[in-house]
Order: sequence, then structure tokens, then C-alpha cells
Amino acid sequence: LNITRIRDDDYGEYQCISRNDVNTTTAVIYVNDCVLYAVGKPVYHKFTDQTYGSWLKDPLPRNDDVGERIWSTNESDTLHIYEYANKAKYRNNIPRIHKLKPPGFRGNAHVVYNGSFYYQEKYSDRIVRYDLDYSKQIEARSLYKAASSGSNFLYTTEYNYMDFSVDDNGLWVIYTTADSNNTHVAKLDPHSLIPQYSWNISINHHKVGEMFIVCGVLYAVDSVVDKNTKIRLALDLYRNQLLDDVNLSFTNPFKRTTTVGYNYRSKELYTWDKGNQLTYPTRYHEVGNNASSSDKTDDLSPQMHSGIDIYHDNGYD
Repeated sequence: LNITRIRDDDYGEYQCISRNDVNTTTAVIYVNDCVLYAVGKPVYHKFTDQTYGSWLKDPLPRNDDVGERIWSTNESDTLHIYEYANKAKYRNNIPRIHKLKPPGFRGNAHVVYNGSFYYQEKYSDRIVRYDLDYSKQIEARSLYKAASSGSNFLYTTEYNYMDFSVDDNGLWVIYTTADSNNTHVAKLDPHSLIPQYSWNISINHHKVGEMFIVCGVLYAVDSVVDKNTKIRLALDLYRNQLLDDVNLSFTNPFKRTTTVGYNYRSKELYTWDKGNQLTYPTRYHEVGNNASSSDKTDDLSPQMHSGIDIYHDNGYD
């Protein structure tokens, strides 16, 4: 497919090369359908003297107490994740420490979701699920063709090979392969880590600063080093359509953002900008509310109006 509705000031021609439906039924879980129309001003929370840290909250906590917890990682300590009972303990650096199985995590684009910490295993193409209640690794699975070494990092930040994301629809991973500049996305079963759907999209991820997913839409931040930048690229992954007229303002107040994640419970973006932990409120329009479940399932059929082909690949472990 050649997607032709591209604005002149975009990065170039984008193609969704293929989408792979893996081990799925025809029923598509599509919890929320929305499009962002605003990203607010950043709110400062804390400073840590690290360039590639992360701070995380669980958008699907089992109770309100867990909903108050914050987790963080340290770029120089890949074997531990730090858990804080609330904001006060986070600001005062009073953690409970979880020890991961060696070799630990890679990068800083992790997520916490439904009581588990998801990360890329260091030196490996494996995704790991670590249960935070039991302090135990529950599952690990290789992601087909995902890069784990070499220079083909995601984005201009050049630090991660995998970028995890969570929205109302579930767990996602954006990733790179060793032999392509295309952007790859997989929708994962949060328990087994088996990909439910996968996309191979001819967006050169080296030309964007960061990416995140909201309501099944993949958004790209133009720059993570310019103080004032834009979010102009938005691709609906379920419908395989570029969204028109997306032109959202975004700021990097400290000019060194190294990770951007979305928390659908609070409807905020969480970022790490030169050691500063920030949140950004978001606003979105709900769309597709009148569409039936069968209509949304039809969007994923092989013969789509966009012409995107779906292939079936048994290469996933």
C-alpha cells in the first residue's frame, strides 16, 4: 500500500507494508476509540540526575492504594526496579526494591500494567513480564526479529530497541529490527506475551523523536531536543489510516526527553526530560461510538478500503 494523503511538511512517503494477525479470533477487543486534540503544558514532579531513567504508574491497578504507587528505574542499575508507595515517598526517595533476574532490563521505555512490570531483557530480543506483587518473573518470550544489539536503535534518542506502551485497548510494543528502518508495532497478550496483531510500517523511526499509542493510534513527536515541537503524525493502527489535520503542540522544556509514555487512567503523558519527571494532560475526542463491534471487526479484514494486506507468519515463538 502507498498511503498518498501525506502533507508536504511530513517526513516523506509512509507505507504500512503489512499487518500480521497472530493466533487470534475474528473478535477484536477495541475498548476505546479516540483522537487527541490537545497536549497541555508540562507539570514538574521530581528531578533525578540521570539521562535515561523512567518513572511509571499502573493504569490498571487492583485497588486505589496500588493506583498511588510509583515505580522507577535507574540507567546504571539494570537489575532493580524501585517501588514507592505514594508521591511523598517518591519525592523523598523511600523505595521498596524489587530484584530482577540477571541480566536485567534494557533501555528506559518500560511500562507497569495490571500489576506487572514489562521490559526488554538486556542483550536479548525477549520481552519479560515481572509480577510486582510476588516479586517474580512470570513470563518471557522472544519477539520475532526484534533488535537487541547494534546501532539500529529506535528514534533520534538512540537508546531503546523496544518501546512499550499501554492504552485502554491493552499492551503494545513499538520496536526496531536489525535490518530495517521501518517501524514495527505489536499488540501483545499481557499474560502470555504472544503477539495478537503486528504491523510493519514504512515510517523511518530514525526521523522522529519519540512515539506513543493512545486509543490504538500511533503518534510521533517530531523532536525531543527542540523546546517547542509538534506531534503531526498519527496512524490509526486498527484502521490502518493516517489521520488528517493532526498538528499538536508539544514542549521539551529541558531539551532532552528520552522517553514518552501514556497513562490512560489519568489521561496524561509521562516523560523523562534531562532527569526531570514531567506529566502532560491530554484531551481527546471520542470517535466511532456508533460503530458496532462487527463494524470494527470489519476494519481488520484482509480486503480493506486502504488496501493494506494482512499476512500470516508462524515466526513468532
